[in-house]
Parts: sequence; structure tokens; C-alpha cells
Amino acid sequence: MKIQLLSGLIACITCGLVQADWLEYADNGKAVFYYDPTTLQINKDKVIVWEMLNYSFPLNRVLSSKTRKEYDCGKQLFRNLSGEFFSGPLLSGDRISASEEADLEWRVAVEGTRNLELLLMLCPKNS
Repeated sequence: MKIQLLSGLIACITCGLVQADWLEYADNGKAVFYYDPTTLQINKDKVIVWEMLNYSFPLNRVLSSKTRKEYDCGKQLFRNLSGEFFSGPLLSGDRISASEEADLEWRVAVEGTRNLELLLMLCPKNS
């Protein structure tokens, strides 16, 4: 009984964290993908937003990450501006690593990837 109550409480807290700012936009079975609409910045054909990934199994001790991404809507390119990696789900646990250095190179948002999916969702339609 206590275990069920504790599980329910943890699930409820987790739901609250996700619903507070993060919106789920994809799930590929290996990770659930979220973005934070409150961080969305649009400047002509460029979009900046925070993205969170919640992994279904640890990758090098990482169960979740958040990345600040910049998208070039017209050219369908993206680059990472900064990021953090955590040992627990939904940005919890220990911070394993972080980077404040933006990628110098832009990468193509390839068909069938979550990067292209998010770009198409967030970019102004006239780009």
C-alpha cells in the first residue's frame, strides 16, 4: 500500500514537472522529446528554443538532457547553443556534464529526425 502511494506521488510530481513548461512532441521508444514553449524566440527565419530528452535507458549514466537549440528555418539547419545532461529522469539527479559553447557548424535537419519535426512545428510558415 505504501509503495503504491509513493509510486503515485512520484508519478504525479513527474507529471507536474512535465506539464509546467515542457510539451511532449515525440516519442521514438528510446526517448521522449519535449520543448519549452516559454523559451521560444523567433527572429525572422531563426528560432531558438530549449528541448528536453527523457531517455528510456541510461546512456553513459545520462537519463535526461536539455539543449538550447537554434534553427535556421529557411535553410532547415540547426545547431546546439548549450546543454546539460542529468543522471535522473526529467532533468533530475546529478548533473553529469554541461556545455555553454555553441556549435560553430550548422547541421542539416534530416528528414525523419526529431530536429526536422521540431523545426517544422516552430518555424513561421512563411520561411
